[in-house]
Amino acid sequence: MNTSLTLPQLVEQFSKVTATKANDVSGILQTYHSIGIEGGTLTLLEIQNLLQKGIRLTDKSLADQLGIVDHHNALQQVLTIANEHIPLNRTIIQGVASTLMCHTGGPIYSLLSQYDTSQGELRIDDKTVGRRILVDFHKLPRALDNLLKEVNTTITQLRTPRQIYDLSFTAHFQLLTLHPFGAGNGMVARLLMNYIQQFHQLPLSLVHVDSRIPYLNSLDASWRQKSPTPIVSFMHSQLVRLIQECIEQH
Repeated sequence: MNTSLTLPQLVEQFSKVTATKANDVSGILQTYHSIGIEGGTLTLLEIQNLLQKGIRLTDKSLADQLGIVDHHNALQQVLTIANEHIPLNRTIIQGVASTLMCHTGGPIYSLLSQYDTSQGELRIDDKTVGRRILVDFHKLPRALDNLLKEVNTTITQLRTPRQIYDLSFTAHFQLLTLHPFGAGNGMVARLLMNYIQQFHQLPLSLVHVDSRIPYLNSLDASWRQKSPTPIVSFMHSQLVRLIQECIEQH
């Protein structure tokens, strides 16, 4: 593989070699890696058999398998929205979160009330993730609205692959920073990333499951530096790896 190729050249080559491949292959790969980042244990072949042939495994958790089906459904939902150029809003992103957590989510109880992750409801508690203090829950709806509004405004103004991928990686980081849901935030953030890419019909990027630790380290570096630069740079390296591997395989 010629590593001196520019990103547009890599994207063009990728599109040529994958033009005859079924779209569902990409969806299965997305589901395998995104679920794997969250600790999923099914292999790529097992996920392929589950999604394409409906073959369930008796030696694997039913919840894990239902979670795979839910993620694949949520991805298809996001790609349809992107293909139709439907602008994002809070209702849509909560609908995606609801699909994603359909079978594995449920009520989360706080001191004052409860919310249901299977319904895509926003968190109503203030908490920390690691050493990070999250946005106050009462500020969360407006913050999420502002993020989606920014995506809707910017996405139609971009032309080059670099600009589009930069937006997708940054929006992914910003949603993770807001942490709007009680569960599934990482997967929703990566689906938001895919929405932006599919909107412009670019190859869908992912985080390889064997890069989980560098991924988390890059996120942590961005939070510490209060800049998306580390995670955006890492995500570009994952994109180039994916494209190069696909070109070499075909």
